[in-house]
Amino acid sequence: MKKIIILKAIALVLLISSCSDDEGQDLIDFTVNFSSETVSTNEEDTAVDVQLNFSRPASEAGTITLSYTGTNAEYGTDFTTSPNGETGTLSVPVASGAQNVSFSFNKLTNAIEGSTKSVTFTIDGFDQTDWSQGTTTSTLVSYTPIASTNGVVDSENGGSNIPNQVYFDFSSATQTAVKRDTWEIAFYNGTENRVFLNSSLLVSAAELTGVTDLLSVTEASNLPESMELNALDAMFQPTTVTVNTVAELVQGLPVGYQQYGDLEAGISFTDRPEGNLDDTAIAEVSTTAEENFVYIISLGSEIPTEPAETGSIKHTGDQRGFMKIRILTDGNSYTLQYADLAETESYNEVTVNKDAAYNLTAFSLTNGDTVSVEPTKEQWDINLSGVFAYYGNQGPLVAGLTFSDYVLHNTMGGVGLYQVTIEADVPTYANFTRTDVEESAFVYDNRAVVGSGWRDAFGGVINEDVYYIVKDADGNYYKFDFTAYTSAEGERGNYQFVYERL
Repeated sequence: MKKIIILKAIALVLLISSCSDDEGQDLIDFTVNFSSETVSTNEEDTAVDVQLNFSRPASEAGTITLSYTGTNAEYGTDFTTSPNGETGTLSVPVASGAQNVSFSFNKLTNAIEGSTKSVTFTIDGFDQTDWSQGTTTSTLVSYTPIASTNGVVDSENGGSNIPNQVYFDFSSATQTAVKRDTWEIAFYNGTENRVFLNSSLLVSAAELTGVTDLLSVTEASNLPESMELNALDAMFQPTTVTVNTVAELVQGLPVGYQQYGDLEAGISFTDRPEGNLDDTAIAEVSTTAEENFVYIISLGSEIPTEPAETGSIKHTGDQRGFMKIRILTDGNSYTLQYADLAETESYNEVTVNKDAAYNLTAFSLTNGDTVSVEPTKEQWDINLSGVFAYYGNQGPLVAGLTFSDYVLHNTMGGVGLYQVTIEADVPTYANFTRTDVEESAFVYDNRAVVGSGWRDAFGGVINEDVYYIVKDADGNYYKFDFTAYTSAEGERGNYQFVYERL
């Protein structure tokens, strides 16, 4: 029996680490595509970057020449570009090794209400004779919001350390990259009073039931009651631990195979992956102050700076330490009290007001301030979190699990998503049309439908049998499919996907 458990544990380690050897590949043709056929702006935008993607990193420096035509828009009066395009064309430099390049479109005026105003840019040529155009040779920059039709997206997750979370909005073809370690907790801006943990940083939290005095808690403190918790020993065999002090509790608080918990008793020190309001490690914050207790927070893991070997990942470093917090609310704002675990003299206190424009307001316990992380709730559809952690089941084991290459969708913002598995009588990605959409299949209560299932954890390759359908908050339908798992050099943490509006 012990041998079977050890073998399954080894398989679990392989699954979570998802390392693979890079087989190498021949140099493919160098082609250039606009990342999207359309780029939207609104009245507040004064500039927008327009991106061109390459089929592989440029092996030599060069220049891309673009031409443009305006609809009710003139150069110098309604817009300019950087590089300069006053002559009717603009030359965009490409550095050796670049995977993409962009230029700036600068708005000088806005569209008159009810009118159409746009500029179309077209790939005109190259100074390198072996460069060629791809399939998306032009893009339309609109002065008013329009839903993007299709595109190819190279994620900005940042490589084998996966330093960034990336939020992507299909209709505006916009991705927003945010470092994973800029926040630890986030306050819900809806009617309920909830607090979420940064799962991409492996943050966890344990409640000290009945304790309301923040400064009375240190590692030496006794728990209000002893806790019987499940754990895995060094041989990955289930065991039970009795926890009597805070010092003993923090031994099993960080996310990892030996993390403590008891799912049958409802004890988990991480949020559930589905992302629902009633599945957070921190209980709903009460408007009655005495009902809100102190929590011990594991601040997660550092982001390593040394890159992993080719084909591997290295996204969890040293443990970042522990803090203690207490949260109060009046229903319209939160009051956060926080301090280092060893602090007994004073604590920090801040007020975080609810902002209905956002699902969550993120907060950095290490820097002591709110942080801009998520775009507004209508302006993102999927989150390429890269790293994702929670306490749960993996085969026969129950443990703190850490996944790489993880993708979530914006259930709080009203985005629906479902997976299409290619089998008999199911259209391929290329053949899927609007008439194939199944409204009843959209999932609005589980943000982890995509998860890490889009790639093969052992083989290090794309799962070619699945793709995904999205319905955004404005009712636009998109299909998307992952096309790359690594960069052209084989570095993990560089994802690519294609999408198309239905």
